[in-house]
Amino acid sequence: TRYPAESSRGAPFPLLLDFLSLWFFHITDGRIRRGSSYKAPRPGDREPHHKQPLVIPHDYMLSLYWSLSTGDLNGSALHDAGLANTITSFVDKGQDERGPQLRRQRYHFNISSLERDGLLGAELRILRKRLSDPLRAPVASDGGRGGEGASPCLKLYTCASGKQKAALLQTKTIEELVSAFGSKWEVFDVWKVFKGLKQQHSQQLCFELEALEHRGGRPTDLRALGFARPGRTNKEKAFFLAFGKSKKRDLFYNEIKARSGNDNKTVYEYLFTQRRMRRAPPARGSKKPLQQPQPLPHHQAAKARPRCNRKHLHVNFKEMGWDDWIIAPLEYNAYHCDGACDFPIRSHLEPTNHAIIQTLINSMDPESAPPTCCVPTRLTPISILYIDSSNNVVYKQYEDMVVEACGCR
Repeated sequence: TRYPAESSRGAPFPLLLDFLSLWFFHITDGRIRRGSSYKAPRPGDREPHHKQPLVIPHDYMLSLYWSLSTGDLNGSALHDAGLANTITSFVDKGQDERGPQLRRQRYHFNISSLERDGLLGAELRILRKRLSDPLRAPVASDGGRGGEGASPCLKLYTCASGKQKAALLQTKTIEELVSAFGSKWEVFDVWKVFKGLKQQHSQQLCFELEALEHRGGRPTDLRALGFARPGRTNKEKAFFLAFGKSKKRDLFYNEIKARSGNDNKTVYEYLFTQRRMRRAPPARGSKKPLQQPQPLPHHQAAKARPRCNRKHLHVNFKEMGWDDWIIAPLEYNAYHCDGACDFPIRSHLEPTNHAIIQTLINSMDPESAPPTCCVPTRLTPISILYIDSSNNVVYKQYEDMVVEACGCR
């Protein structure tokens, strides 16, 4: 049983994800429950018309994003349950050895960019594809008559390195792929070994896969079982998953800063360069943009300004030029707070005692104290699926991204 993270009730995290995926795709019929705030590609969708991403994400990461960001189990519930809020995927860099048969297969991962604090679990996912020629499929030593021990067996090891011997991590039997174009992801729980490696701050991970005719049988050809690497797309390559819960408050600015560093630009140069790339001259015959309204005289503005309330703030990552590294959502409503904090302050604005006193004094003598400010009083997180500065696909829940309530402070 694999369990990258557990809820307060002890439910395995991957099983929860599987349940959410089934619930979301079959019960809601693909409808978004949280409105237009979350617009993301779904597994199998055609590529939208925007800049080509640096890396094509695995369908599993897209399904995971949809399950966690649009299901009934929202961000707050995940946080309260103590589940992972950051999931990073690393794509296999290994290659198959040449030869008539492939007895062992090595999988290599560069995890130098992985944040080690707060890790909860890890797993390896390897795609097994049905052979176009079924005659190449291995036959068990009992002649293929079935019975106990007839199914092929997989063994996953750590790679031997120097004086360190290979260690057996997991043994599992596999079933025949039924569909003519069938495929299946074989999942291995590797948290036990990774938990030891993370203390050593290892930059590389290596796993070795072996197949037997059946448990206790002779080694057999991995290619014949559907593990051959040649011709696979990036989405079909094996990948390593690290599940974690960050103890510190991650700032979205940090990822922007990392990306600007890759382009040898300051953060401001990066932001404004990307923005200018998205701007285009207006087409002939297009309507003139609306003129900016002229400010009212001061004595009229005070009366005309509405009270403090929440207003829309549409964030479009595509227009900002970030759709080459932000996979989902491409847009969302962040909201913002605006308006006057006049005395008496309404109770729904949840003013502090200090804000009430300051507003009262300001109303009596504006020169003695400035007015209180309309600011966010409650914010909620959103999930973002993106490509980090090391070209790894990451699911992360960022706190304080959407304004839920405004007040006077």
